[in-house]
Amino acid sequence: MNKLNLKSIQIINASNRVSSVDFFRGLAILAVVLYHYHYLLPFGNIGVDLFFVISGLLIGGLLTKDFNADNKISYFKFILQRGLKIWPSYYFFIIGGSVFAFFFLVNEQPLHLIPLNDIKRYLFFYQNYTGNTPHPAFEHVWSLCVEEHFYLVLPIMFIAVKAIFPKNIQKTALYFLTIMVVLFGITAKYVSYTVFHLNTAVGTHNRIDALAWGVLLNFILIDFATFSKETSVKITSVSLSSALLIISLWVLTYFDDGFYKQVVFHSLIPFVFFLLLFGCYFVDFSRFRIIQFIAYYSYNWYLWHFVFAFYFYYAFGDSFLGLLLYLVTSFLFAVAVTIVVEEFFLEKRKFIVNLFFPSKS
Repeated sequence: MNKLNLKSIQIINASNRVSSVDFFRGLAILAVVLYHYHYLLPFGNIGVDLFFVISGLLIGGLLTKDFNADNKISYFKFILQRGLKIWPSYYFFIIGGSVFAFFFLVNEQPLHLIPLNDIKRYLFFYQNYTGNTPHPAFEHVWSLCVEEHFYLVLPIMFIAVKAIFPKNIQKTALYFLTIMVVLFGITAKYVSYTVFHLNTAVGTHNRIDALAWGVLLNFILIDFATFSKETSVKITSVSLSSALLIISLWVLTYFDDGFYKQVVFHSLIPFVFFLLLFGCYFVDFSRFRIIQFIAYYSYNWYLWHFVFAFYFYYAFGDSFLGLLLYLVTSFLFAVAVTIVVEEFFLEKRKFIVNLFFPSKS
């Protein structure tokens, strides 16, 4: 079955792999990739919200596993472990994407190229908090900034709860603090829009509620697993999420209201995906292998798709040929980068982490 000996095939076929998470991650990247080809898929940008909820679920799960096992959570070790997953591909994209933009995009739009005096906001993950001149082929990395900030904050919450609260109320404290983060994100959007008249789309403080919904989902799936597996619960959750999604998109389409778009919609959609993932988490999606396969390469496809989108749109417009070449070329390139860069550093991750944090065993 795996004639090419791809690591992705081995991983998605693993018995402990959660196929539902792969399935929805695959849908998320497809939605975003199609949206960014001249807005081909309406509302495809909400795939980023789905990514956020999934990230919160997975990263929260890693920390919860150590927390529940009474293992010491090392802040800097956690950051290094996550960094070796995120940083190599990201910085390869910043450098390689800049080279690509220089040779293939600047003739159409000079702003695609990031000048050296503006590169630091991309290198240090604060691009989403700067109002500088945009560089269109790189603007999508705002979501990576949000996730990176979240990775810096989340382990602090677990470590603080472990250090401050008695053991019998630690889990309650985690629930409470996570819900507070959700409320903080919603409140931040309200204040940003109504008081400061700012766009709420990209600031970490405005979008952190989406990731917190994922962390909360992780707690619920662990602590209420039996309840979560009940058929009636699954049906109710999926039905409610579907209804809310349809209604929220309908309102967004037919009512041009800034408050709804900037505050209500950005707060509601993560909750919709929270309900959807809750209802589908224990459903077997392994028959959708192609979607799982796509999901495995989603990180590098997300990084690189925009530069290819601009290139093929400039060359072919919104033709079917342009779309086909864009999808095939950008995905194959993402596969190659995943193998050469991401998988290489993941294979070395344990060795590198042990250099800085030697095992005591």
